[in-house]
Amino acid sequence: MVDRAQIANALQSLNKAENERPNTTVEKISAAIDELMASDVEGWRNGVHVPDRETERAVERKAFGTLTDYNRVIEKTIIDPPLASIGWTIHGTFDERKVCAPGCSQFEFNDEGLIQRYWMYFNPEDFFYRS
Repeated sequence: MVDRAQIANALQSLNKAENERPNTTVEKISAAIDELMASDVEGWRNGVHVPDRETERAVERKAFGTLTDYNRVIEKTIIDPPLASIGWTIHGTFDERKVCAPGCSQFEFNDEGLIQRYWMYFNPEDFFYRS
């Protein structure tokens, strides 16, 4: 069974991969995220089912492609194996406007320490209408 340390390391690796955006390509970020996901991972983004990694990669191409100065700060972490939850804020610039988008993600890890399921919640308008 996955333990607290494995989950903490996976979450740290996930955040590190995402925050590499100013220094690397979207494709390299997605490849690093792939390493942390089970082959049959599925998720939900604001209640909408994300059936597989390929579907999520399409969203990553838009998010990381648009916010080239993307940075996610994790403010809270709760780990209760095999589950974890993080509260975060994404910062960046979209269309010459500053973005400050708070949200949270919940994860279920499999026995190998890979993300099996995830749930992400945020207000999409935070990415487009900040001054």
